[in-house]
Amino acid sequence: MRGIEFFRNVSIGQYVDSGSYIHSLRPSTKYLWLIALMVSGIAASSWVGAAFPFALALALGARAGVRPGFLLRGAKPILPLLALVALLQFLFSWPGDDSAVLLSLGPFSATAMEARLVGMTFIRTLGLMTVIGLFTSVTAEGESMHGVEDILSPLERLGLRPQRLALAFGVALRFVPIVAGELEDIAKAQASRGADFGSGRGGPLKKARAYLPLFVPVTLRALERAESMAEAMEARGYSEEGRTRLASYPKRRGEGLARIAALLACAAPFVLDYFAQRL
Repeated sequence: MRGIEFFRNVSIGQYVDSGSYIHSLRPSTKYLWLIALMVSGIAASSWVGAAFPFALALALGARAGVRPGFLLRGAKPILPLLALVALLQFLFSWPGDDSAVLLSLGPFSATAMEARLVGMTFIRTLGLMTVIGLFTSVTAEGESMHGVEDILSPLERLGLRPQRLALAFGVALRFVPIVAGELEDIAKAQASRGADFGSGRGGPLKKARAYLPLFVPVTLRALERAESMAEAMEARGYSEEGRTRLASYPKRRGEGLARIAALLACAAPFVLDYFAQRL
């Protein structure tokens, strides 16, 4: 059954309360770090630049009391998708690709350019999953919603409702481990009835076909949970009109330096790209 334990491999949406200094920062500062690391990881053009946000997220996680293994296991569920992307990269050649051929098998070949693209895709995806997992590990659900409200509060003059966007964002993050738990329950129920899950037999295509029938019941379970939550909110008279907020987030010592460090962390991969191109 270890092959179908999805919940234990989800790090996004799970809060780890260690009481560290990073946990005590304002939500807006944490969002600044999240955006800085995500932007730098996506926009970096070299291996070292793309790997910098990933390595920094692991270092910050260790400083915050979040184990690296906890952050890394969040990327395990997407490994089959990354393998499929890599296969498609090698199956379809790129126009104008005149790089060295690393491996040739009949009409198909793997070139240095394709290998670089696959490697960059893997590093960027792993970095994004690690950064988002770190953010949800050090930011409670209420803090993530309040941070969205604070960041989008100037848009309220344009008629937008920051409270609604904050609620949608918070619920989306909270539903990630819930949906993973539902998928695990349904897969184990099907396995107990003879379905082939987690046995290790068969190739990747066979395993993918075995999981396809799960998407419909998982989607229905998620919609049922969303409907139940909406009914519970309506029964309690929830409305964003005239809402007040009890929680307050005083400025911590060194908060300004933390925000400056986030901007420097965003610029660091581009500096590394420049020196990597010069070497």
